Amino acid sequence: MTTEKVFRRTKADVVYEALQSAILAGNIRPGEHLRQEVIAARWNVSQTPVREAFRRLESEGLVEHAPNRGVVVRGVPWTPPAAPLDVLARRWDELRKDPESVPGTDWP
Repeated sequence: MTTEKVFRRTKADVVYEALQSAILAGNIRPGEHLRQEVIAARWNVSQTPVREAFRRLESEGLVEHAPNRGVVVRGVPWTPPAAPLDVLARRWDELRKDPESVPGTDWP
């Protein structure tokens, strides 16, 4: 007898993943209002899973609950890291301009 755990996605998981994906992809833009009733109807769920999805998105900083405005999309709260080559080029330029910025080296 195996004791495998079966993980089932809840309705809140489905709504959360769909909204998160749409926000990260830019399909739902920053500043847009998300209405519980509309989202619940779109995924054919009650408003409870939608509220749970909103809470999860808010904890990630993707949306915020604004008083008298409801849930508003904030967008991606971070900037993607610079490309490694850009970082190296910028650091090389800094070292070239200020060799003393590297402690303990005898940079020419």
